[in-house]
Amino acid sequence: MCQKQQRNKNLTNSMILLIIMLIYKLALELGFWFLLSKAYWGLGVYRYDFNLGKYLLGFIWCFLLFAMIRHDIRKPSVFFLELEYFMAIIPITVIFAFSNENILYYTAVCSGFAVAEIVVWMGKDIVIPKINLASKIIIIAFYIITIIVYITIVLQNGMFSLKALDIYEVYSVRSDFQLNKYVGYLFNWQYTIITPFLIVRAIDRKKYVTVITLCGLQFLAYLYAAQKSILFVIPLVVGIAIVSNLKSFNKLAFCGLSMGTVLVTSLGFKLNFFYQLYDLFVRRVLILSANLKFIYYDYFSTHTLIGLAGTLWGKFLGIEFPYKERIGIIISKEYFNKPEMNSNTGFWAEGYYRFGLFGILLVGILFALLILVIDEFAKWNGYSFALGISFFAIFILNDGGIIDSILFGPLTVLIFLCLFYNKEDDFKKIKFDRKKDNS
Repeated sequence: MCQKQQRNKNLTNSMILLIIMLIYKLALELGFWFLLSKAYWGLGVYRYDFNLGKYLLGFIWCFLLFAMIRHDIRKPSVFFLELEYFMAIIPITVIFAFSNENILYYTAVCSGFAVAEIVVWMGKDIVIPKINLASKIIIIAFYIITIIVYITIVLQNGMFSLKALDIYEVYSVRSDFQLNKYVGYLFNWQYTIITPFLIVRAIDRKKYVTVITLCGLQFLAYLYAAQKSILFVIPLVVGIAIVSNLKSFNKLAFCGLSMGTVLVTSLGFKLNFFYQLYDLFVRRVLILSANLKFIYYDYFSTHTLIGLAGTLWGKFLGIEFPYKERIGIIISKEYFNKPEMNSNTGFWAEGYYRFGLFGILLVGILFALLILVIDEFAKWNGYSFALGISFFAIFILNDGGIIDSILFGPLTVLIFLCLFYNKEDDFKKIKFDRKKDNS
């Protein structure tokens, strides 16, 4: 009887999440077709060309991919599959149908995500040996890197300004930001992995002054670099670390995303404030990223794929970068005539521009293996701790690459952290009540 009740409960929760998904998808569709069209119709940024057949095909893929996720299991891998589904697959599906985009690329992306779901399912019982030797060394190293990064930022860029808070000055601030190559690598590690980890660790240890200090440093990094992903880490990581202890966290998180999208979309028709919120979060994070994936496909389907060029392994193997400029700049120049935009998008596009259709399946497998490693970390350090330290790194994959990052990039640091850190072997919290201890 208890098992039957549990199955019924799991089915009910899955149905609720499915309804949330459908509402979210509808909000994205209405916002793209009716709200964004007021500002972008005829400008060439987005294409408005609805195709009913592709809409129905997208619906089939959405239901199939949703059904392949084990929503009843409380693991980081399940949450991150759901996150990628909401953040990437559904927006891509919207653009696919409402912009009449390429069916081959869309099918490849959905197939790649299905492969990721299968790998996670098959790897659910894999046990990775835990090495508990370096927790204290990791903490010391992370604080040393933090000091080096922020001192170098100030020395090379001078006093910060508030120009990055002006949406019209973001690109100029971003282009003026300078760091030498090696500290640039550390800076990427810093805001993606190190600062989120230190924030979650401080929350777990109830060191709230440290939390505020680290959030302040992250905000300072944004003022210098003007990359929106840096700014998002503060509410995202702090929020995840605090509320992910709730048993219904997954459902609440995606319900919040769905209802938030509905709210800013519906009110964006009437109120400029909500339209600005829509533009900042829905358009830039979801719609623009999905649209860029098809643009990347359009460009690289007729241009040279880059393979491992531009990665550290590519340098070791002597693979030269086939273009004179960075890919994001090339895309911005070719399609928007604004090279300063540096239009980057997620790892599904990276898979294609490196290795073609095979690369899309490859990045799906890499994504699955990565979140399985995070599952192992959660066994030793807890679900919320694991989700908190890794959330931002997974979140920004919707706007960046996984192959480059996993080859001595931020994801290498995350994997290293998952394999070698155990909070039970961390420095013990200092106890100030000495009399009580000695009594």
